[in-house]
Amino acid sequence: MKQLVDPKKIDYIISNHAEPDHSGSLAKFHKEEAPQAEIIATERGQKILEKYYGEMPITTTKEMPEVKLGGKTLSFVAVPMAHWPDSMVSYIPEDKLLLSNDAFGQHIASTARFNDEIEQSLLWHEAEAYYANILMPLRSAVGRAVKALDGVSIEVIAPSHGVIWRKDLGDILTKYGQWIEGYTVPKVVITYDTMWKSTKDIAYAMAEGIASEGVKCRVYCLTGNHRSDVMTDILEAKAVFVGSPTLNNHVYPSVAEFLAYMRGLKPMNKIGAGFGSYGWAGGATRFIEEQMKLAGIELIEADLDFAYKPTEEEWQKAYDFGVMVAKKVKE
Repeated sequence: MKQLVDPKKIDYIISNHAEPDHSGSLAKFHKEEAPQAEIIATERGQKILEKYYGEMPITTTKEMPEVKLGGKTLSFVAVPMAHWPDSMVSYIPEDKLLLSNDAFGQHIASTARFNDEIEQSLLWHEAEAYYANILMPLRSAVGRAVKALDGVSIEVIAPSHGVIWRKDLGDILTKYGQWIEGYTVPKVVITYDTMWKSTKDIAYAMAEGIASEGVKCRVYCLTGNHRSDVMTDILEAKAVFVGSPTLNNHVYPSVAEFLAYMRGLKPMNKIGAGFGSYGWAGGATRFIEEQMKLAGIELIEADLDFAYKPTEEEWQKAYDFGVMVAKKVKE
């Protein structure tokens, strides 16, 4: 920053968001480098910042809804719960620049600063991952925030995470509109964990049946795949299936963790079911389906809960179920 400006010349510090990944150095920077600067935040932002860092010279956007900077104007728009209650965006009309806070972000660390300078498949994967794992359960608030931009002339979107969007803004705006509405494609995600490979065998029998109908199917074992990667694929998938062996009359720990995570993210417009294996007593599949229902997933009857190791007939049953699912997601 000192290569660009002497911190002692900074008049205002704008806090679009008080979460520590945005504000963690604010108190130290203000105290040591720019004590003269006035901090601007929403009223909720003021309370959160002071809870984290103690009293600070904060002016709220209610008191100062915009700042004139000599040829530039910073206008502030509160977008509560477009991540946290304090969230706001800032807009510079002279540059048609939106400082969009967490919206339109990606977890990308790169020397490239703009969306047209980075490998496109990486960019779109990370944009999808960011929405799926952070903003998906807040779709209503994000939708209101996007709607608030109707009629606003925007040529550049600078999120707080990742690269800046300066080309083809309509593409990311269209994608957000689709995700907010629960857009899906004919795709199936199967995620599972396994003890003695029986649940794995069921998962891959289903996957083979699905693939036989030309439907895209992604299979994730939770040993070796992070839950956030699974949820990224689930975002646009029409169907989700979760499998587990029964352990102590309950679900496998890694599957329980994933179900809790998915339930919090509240995916939209999905069908699905549980499946699994057990020894002398079951329990995992029932728990899976209870949690999927609480996550908002429409359950379809699967009856894929097999004792010990699936027989050839049971393997075929799982395969045939996959065929049926593939036909259903293509409807």
